[in-house]
Amino acid sequence: MNEMKVVYLDATEVIPKSDPTKKRGKRLSAAERRAMKIYDIPKGVKYDHFMPLHNLWQGYMKELYSQGQNTQQFGQKLLKADFHGAIVKVTKSSNPVLVSATGIVVQETQNLFKIITKEDRLKSIPKAKTVFQVELDVCKCTFTLYGQQLLTRSAERAAKKFKAKPTIDL
Repeated sequence: MNEMKVVYLDATEVIPKSDPTKKRGKRLSAAERRAMKIYDIPKGVKYDHFMPLHNLWQGYMKELYSQGQNTQQFGQKLLKADFHGAIVKVTKSSNPVLVSATGIVVQETQNLFKIITKEDRLKSIPKAKTVFQVELDVCKCTFTLYGQQLLTRSAERAAKKFKAKPTIDL
C-alpha cells in the first residue's frame, strides 16, 4: 500500500478575502464631472464623423424591426429604443426656431437631444413640447415621436411601461 499523507483541516494562516493593495477609486461627483467636461462635445465636430454611428443605429433598428409582428408593436419598441445615432427632424415645437431642424442625435439626456446638423452645427433641442420625426430605412416608413413621452433617460426608458395617453397637440 502507498504511504498515507497527513492532511490538516484547519487553516493555520488567515487568507485575506480581498487584496488590500487594490482599492477602488472614489467615484467622481457630478460637480467634478462637469469641471472635467466629461460630457461636453468638443468644438469642430463634423456631421460626417457621426455617419458610422447612424449606420450602426440603422442596424439596431433593423434588428428591432425583425422582432415585431406589426408596425404598432414596433412603435412601442421604438419608444423604448436608444436614439444615439438616429436622424431626427423637429416637426413641431413650442420654440419656432427649432422647427425643421434635422440632424444626428449625438447625445441624449433626460430633457434634451443634442444633434449635429449637416451644416456641422451642434443644436440642443428640448424634448418637452416638441414633436420629432424619425425615418427608418428598414421599412421605408416615418414615425412621429412626441417628446413628452421621451422625457426619461434612455436606459430608464427601456424598462418603463408606457400607458396609452392622449397627446395634447402643440
